Amino acid sequence: MDRVKRQYIDRRRKEDFSFLVIRFLKAYLLYSDIYREFKNLRKQGGDFQDFGLFEKIKNLEQTLVFDIKEKAHFLFRSELRDATEADSIASRLTDLERNLVNSREAERTAARRVFSELRISLVRKSIDAYIGTGFHLFMILLESLYQLENYVPQYRSELEYLERIEELTDRIGYKFDEEEEHELSHIRQVVDLCQSIASDTLDLAAVAAERCATLFRETAEILRHAIEETSVNEVLVLNLLREKAMVERVYGEGSWEEILAHIFRAVGAEGSSGAQKAEAFVRSACGNTEALDS
Repeated sequence: MDRVKRQYIDRRRKEDFSFLVIRFLKAYLLYSDIYREFKNLRKQGGDFQDFGLFEKIKNLEQTLVFDIKEKAHFLFRSELRDATEADSIASRLTDLERNLVNSREAERTAARRVFSELRISLVRKSIDAYIGTGFHLFMILLESLYQLENYVPQYRSELEYLERIEELTDRIGYKFDEEEEHELSHIRQVVDLCQSIASDTLDLAAVAAERCATLFRETAEILRHAIEETSVNEVLVLNLLREKAMVERVYGEGSWEEILAHIFRAVGAEGSSGAQKAEAFVRSACGNTEALDS
């Protein structure tokens, strides 16, 4: 691969990883709000057709989630297609075994390097796996919400109509003949089946919603490991500096400084805090830092 093409790919990977991180954090927060709304609605036994959760999930999928999945595949899955990677890992493990047997400092240094390489490889594979799994569960939730908002109200209307018929006939003492009883029996069977589908759909939506929430939390933790090892990615560091509030909403109060301090723990950048080192690094590495002055 020629140098210019290599530089282009490296630059695109920096940008795409930065976009993946920021869009994931946005998606995390938006989904958290939707998830709370879903749980409250289910707890109250509300009618899903009046709350627009399907449209919210659909919009989130179209604006953020699909793009996150595609960027994860580009960044991480394309690396797995390298036929030499498995051999490379096997070779590093062989080296690690040999280094661990020896106790000389040179071997220990090499062992630490192999541990670091294996950790980075595992983190990158895990991000792709978590995001890919989450996307497919997201689509299950999307389809389940569509059914809850469109089909389930129809099933409920049919049940209410049947109950009205039975209440009316009981009140006036109407006696069904054999043919009417036969038809009514079929109506009851169909309504029961529809109610079963509605119940199963709600259960499936609840499972998918809960699993998506778990995957968002776990992916955020794995992604943090990758973020904290990207000090050479000036695009990501610039975006992290601009998104303090969002970072702390996802990772907790004080996490913004903790993450930046970890990124620059071994980098000789100016400043005493992680944020100061990050800003100094960005101002020296990026051409456009106007957002930091606003």
